[in-house]
Amino acid sequence: MNRRISPYLRLLMSVIISAWMLFSLSCIFGAGEPSIPGYPIEIDAEIPFSSIGSPSICKCMFDYDIALVAAGTSLAVVDIVNGENEAVIDLGVEIDDIADSDVDGFGYVLTGSLLYPVNLSGAFLEDPIDILIGCSFVSVYSEGDAAWVSMDNDSIGMVDLATGEVSVVQNISVGDCQGIASAQNSLLYIADGSNSLIAGYDTDTWTEIGRVSVPGDVYDLFPGPSGYICAIVDGSNELWFIKSESCVLYKMITFPVIPTAAASMPDCSFAYASCPGIGMVIVAESGQIETRTMDFGLPSSIDISNDGNRAIICSPDNEAVYILVK
Repeated sequence: MNRRISPYLRLLMSVIISAWMLFSLSCIFGAGEPSIPGYPIEIDAEIPFSSIGSPSICKCMFDYDIALVAAGTSLAVVDIVNGENEAVIDLGVEIDDIADSDVDGFGYVLTGSLLYPVNLSGAFLEDPIDILIGCSFVSVYSEGDAAWVSMDNDSIGMVDLATGEVSVVQNISVGDCQGIASAQNSLLYIADGSNSLIAGYDTDTWTEIGRVSVPGDVYDLFPGPSGYICAIVDGSNELWFIKSESCVLYKMITFPVIPTAAASMPDCSFAYASCPGIGMVIVAESGQIETRTMDFGLPSSIDISNDGNRAIICSPDNEAVYILVK
């Protein structure tokens, strides 16, 4: 006698068989082929710095496969694709800061009152621009051929990179400046330590567009993903994302402890931080910890290339600079 299988049972059996086949395939292909992480984590190159100095600051140049690394009085021009130093230049004095972008083929390095253009194609220094007043921080506004510097007399200076002319911004005084960062559309952000705030300014009119209060010293202030300024602040174990057009705190990515250095992927999907007692930590936008490692000691500086394919890590503990890839 023939028994007819109901359409419902036939559908149920089809679902079970399909699920079993998918599970079998996942077992076959999943075990030997782990998914590729969406962030640089594999060591592609380790560059020794023991004969150069302790690496302290690293900045990827926006339009080049080059990073500038400060190590005491020396500047290393690092090829982040081939993982080697193209040049090491001794400036004779301690490097205070490296600009966060490049302009017309040049990066910029600040030492006291001197701003050095670095030819990124030839890996050599041009004659410095003398600002005449000691400075602590520099940021480059690449679309306008201008650099901004925080002066030791509490003023903010503008350096015309085409002419070398230096001017002082009127009516802006910043006590205990703890960082500056330029953004699109002629915007400049300044960390004001005396007033415990980060303020945004329209540099065309020098009107304040907004301010964000901070609970402690600003450890770092830098251009983040497009449309954002990022900050690390004492008293907060987050990387802050501030909307540059409105100076509004948009979101935070949380780390286990207060970080001392950080970087963000260009799409905000992951953030890196140097965490005392833990090492380097990578956290997803959701807050999930993806990686924590002491392989690099406690990094002094972290930066990520504009395409998100490479990260550069300054490791004073290991006296080395590391290039990471996906």
